[in-house]
Formats: sequence, structure tokens, C-alpha cells
Amino acid sequence: MDKSDHDAFCSFLTKNFPLVNDHPDVAGLLRDPYILQNLGKAMANPFLDKGITKVIAPEARGPVLGALAATYLKAGLVLVRKEGRNHPGADTTITSEQTWTGERINFLTRSFDLDKSDRILIVDDWATTGNTIRVAKQFTTEMGATYIGSSVIVNKTNAEILEELNVAWLVNFDDLV
Repeated sequence: MDKSDHDAFCSFLTKNFPLVNDHPDVAGLLRDPYILQNLGKAMANPFLDKGITKVIAPEARGPVLGALAATYLKAGLVLVRKEGRNHPGADTTITSEQTWTGERINFLTRSFDLDKSDRILIVDDWATTGNTIRVAKQFTTEMGATYIGSSVIVNKTNAEILEELNVAWLVNFDDLV
């Protein structure tokens, strides 16, 4: 996907983003075959030449989006689950700072999913506080892998967080509502 195709897809998303009760509906994007076929490519595109070996996908929508991006990048997929979910072999718990809900969340990871040679892209649906991305980044660095950046569909954060976490995004929240 070249830059003009990427920009055109992002513009299409902005114009066609489904709303439910006046709120952007990421799950609604997945119903559209055209969007579903292009979403992973668009999310992975800014990191295509970065040698990504694994995509980390935090729960809840991250695993669906992460699988799309990992397939396009020909990379592996690593899940980061919320506490209380089944994650066989989980041996590490990382607690986030307050997320957009105002609560701290415990995430479960598996140390054997990464190694020091891995180059990591984190994929999720939204960037708001950045704290879910920070959990996945912390996991990455604790395992000795290299954090490259993050890709989200919706940007609802500030420039400082975008820069700190090297976040690429497809649409701005303010353009959707």
C-alpha cells in the first residue's frame, strides 16, 4: 500500500466510520468486507520496512486487529490478555496505570512468546491514555525484545503520547464525531 492508497483508505474510513449512539463503533468496521480486507495492511503500512517479527495484541479488540496486521507483515502474533481470561502458560502479570475507564487493569503475558531477537509492533483499536500500549511495551522491554512502535485505528490522545509511544493511527476521534 503506497502513501496515496493509505491516505485514501484513511479518508474512506473517516467518512464511513459507523457510529452507535453517536460513538465510533470499531466492531462495526469489521462488518464491511472492503474495510476488513484493508485494515491490517493500513495499520501495518507505516512499519512495513522496520523488520517486525511479532505483533503484540492487547485484549479486547487487539487480537483481531493484530492478526490482520501480523498476516500482512508475515509476523507472529502474541496475545496480552486481561486478568481473569484463560491464557495457558501465563507467567507474567503487568498492571496498567489508569486506562480510559479510570481503572487499572492487570494484563497476563507469557515470557516464552518473545525473545531478544524480536522486533515488536503493538496493535490496538484506540489510543487514549496510552496505558494499554505502555503495558505491552513494558512486556516487550522486560523480555529484551525491541519495541518499534504501535498502530491504532482511532487516535484520541495527545501529541506527547503519540511521540512517546511512536503511535501511527488511521483516523482522529474528533473527525468522527
